Amino acid sequence: MRWLRALRAAVPTPLRKMASRVLPLPSRLNSPNVSDIGSCRIGNAARLDVYWLEGDITPGPGASVLVHGDEVMRLDCLGPNRGHMHINLRQSRGFRGGGSARLYFREQAIAEQIERACFELEHNLSYALALNNAAMIRHSRITPAEMETAVAFLRAEMLARLERHSDAPPSSAGA
Repeated sequence: MRWLRALRAAVPTPLRKMASRVLPLPSRLNSPNVSDIGSCRIGNAARLDVYWLEGDITPGPGASVLVHGDEVMRLDCLGPNRGHMHINLRQSRGFRGGGSARLYFREQAIAEQIERACFELEHNLSYALALNNAAMIRHSRITPAEMETAVAFLRAEMLARLERHSDAPPSSAGA
């Protein structure tokens, strides 16, 4: 993956923006800042990965939803003023128009952000799918039963990681 990053850096910005629509994003699971990974299938085409984020960033639980191998939603529960989500990362990674490609959570405690992440998955994943540039992803459907299972998995796994990792800041863990 380093060669891919070096190649991207060597390409002039206008070409890099065009190439960003076709070159794969490196998987979040390949990051050295990710550990304690758990996954579940959501229907035939989607997968939900839950993990613990650490390293140079504020530690906390995170999750990625991949549909046909493309990350369509990322949820990071990192405590006060740091919890956020991303939608359709391949499409938004070139966005730098004076703002952030993140949608920040209002909730401050990690436990509250986990509930927000569950809400976003349940209510806004279909929106992310509908907005995706790839027709294969746009036409993907998740049944209510599959969504219920995914939300329960997300909640249980994120809370388990929060409890398991004592390096989480106690003031942001919530109750």
